[in-house]
Amino acid sequence: MSKDEQLKKVLSDYASERLSVNETKKLEHLILKYPAGDSWDWKDNVYREAMKDRIKAGIEAQVAKKTKIRWMSIRAAAAIAAALLCFFVFLYLYLSQIQSVTYYPIAQAKHYVSDEVLLIGPHGKQLQLGASASFADLKEKLALPNSTTSVAEDSVIIKVPSQKQFDLTLEDGTKVWLNAGATFKFPTTFTKQTTRTVSLDGEGYFEVTSDKKHPFRVIAAGTEVKVTGTKFNVQAFAEEHLIKTSLMEGIVTFYMDHNAYKLAPGLEVIADTKGKEVRSQAFDRDNLLAWKEGYFVFDNMELVDVMKTVSRWYNISVVSNSPVRNKKIGGTFPNNVPLSDFLKDLTILSGVKFKINGKEVQIIN
Repeated sequence: MSKDEQLKKVLSDYASERLSVNETKKLEHLILKYPAGDSWDWKDNVYREAMKDRIKAGIEAQVAKKTKIRWMSIRAAAAIAAALLCFFVFLYLYLSQIQSVTYYPIAQAKHYVSDEVLLIGPHGKQLQLGASASFADLKEKLALPNSTTSVAEDSVIIKVPSQKQFDLTLEDGTKVWLNAGATFKFPTTFTKQTTRTVSLDGEGYFEVTSDKKHPFRVIAAGTEVKVTGTKFNVQAFAEEHLIKTSLMEGIVTFYMDHNAYKLAPGLEVIADTKGKEVRSQAFDRDNLLAWKEGYFVFDNMELVDVMKTVSRWYNISVVSNSPVRNKKIGGTFPNNVPLSDFLKDLTILSGVKFKINGKEVQIIN
């Protein structure tokens, strides 16, 4: 244990009134030999205030006892008493000057089992994948039986970690692109089902093979997108309550709470699953699908929403030292750069400062 850690430990015991006579002497020794000068981190304000109260009491006690020390020389007694008094006064003033900082959470990092795309088979078998695969590839990797003998309820799960993307071709030829942070679940066979049903948590782009007899359904956060053959993008993040479905080609029907909403190409529906509201609007196709090409495109987007996107890609937590309001960002950024470089560019563009602390980014307003 370092000298600084020893001092912190003894002070902690002092604040909790756990010091014995010998430990008090140890405190005196440490104060005399290793005076404090650096700032410390306190686990919470309650603990800091308790420490401050104990130190204040210690100051008063030292002043009262200073003239009663008889068991050692006057010089030694005066030196220790003065050192203790100065130290406690210094620490009390230091604690009194510390400003309590409240951080406002914006996004939370996730825990990923693997840094690579993870495939989980029907019986729990796990395999790492590259950047793309077909159903035939997965079937071979998992040693799945032929579709004629497969159980309709059997399903496969794909988990995409941060800074990764995955392209998948399903059994029916439907193509799916999954963005970082997505979890995608689909059956091992479509042949025994009246509908081709998959589920998504995260962002995915779909090019669905047309089959009017077997509609294609995407289940996402309690909502449903139903098509027979079309191209569309879905954003559905479990930690948020907004589901966005954007239609490129064809027709889709979006369902929430047994209500149906039909979309035409170039329109997207945004559903608030918490507020139970649904609205539609036009969107820019190139901007929406820039993630497939390796870019962030922010078109006058609120900084909070920008940082949520950044959090999902880099897998970081984001907090702010004050509420972030009415700060909009526009621009195109490659997503293959280090986080520090990206934040430098964002600072130049927005004027907002960022501080990286391990897996957390602090917005300094």
